[in-house]
Amino acid sequence: SRCEDEQFIANSARLAWTIGTLDRIRENREKALIFLESLELQERLASILQRRYRLGRPPMRIHGGVSGSKRQEIVRSFQAAPAGFDVMILSPRAGGVGLTITAANHVIHLSRWWNPAVEDQSTDRVYRIGQMKPVTVHLPLAVHPDPDIGPLSFDSKLDELLTRKRTLSRDLLAPIS
Repeated sequence: SRCEDEQFIANSARLAWTIGTLDRIRENREKALIFLESLELQERLASILQRRYRLGRPPMRIHGGVSGSKRQEIVRSFQAAPAGFDVMILSPRAGGVGLTITAANHVIHLSRWWNPAVEDQSTDRVYRIGQMKPVTVHLPLAVHPDPDIGPLSFDSKLDELLTRKRTLSRDLLAPIS
């Protein structure tokens, strides 16, 4: 029910932020990819989004249990959908390689991946030939509001770790001038 959905959303700072972001994406009649590892949460989120945005079907999902040919079929369907709001939910590892999804111009990493290369490959799905809109990458972080505690929050520490790993990788592969 809508009331249960609202309570579920309110229990997660990252999910609440994501829904607010999706509301704005919908207002702009744009499309988004949401990367999320938990299959259980993917399924629950798909139901919530279908009810909240009155979608004719649950958002399409790509995860490890979806075969390669079915993944391509899902992507073709998403790409061919008429202009306007839509969402696809993907597992970072399953949706991170070999797919071109330029119909979306928003990427939301609802759950972060420890390996920044996997996260970057996921984001790259929308940065392909044929992308006609500016792309926005969203990284919702649940951070404690107390300025002494906030930097110690799990999401803050993970973001800091991923940034350091990206910098290290970039510096190893490209000489610093």
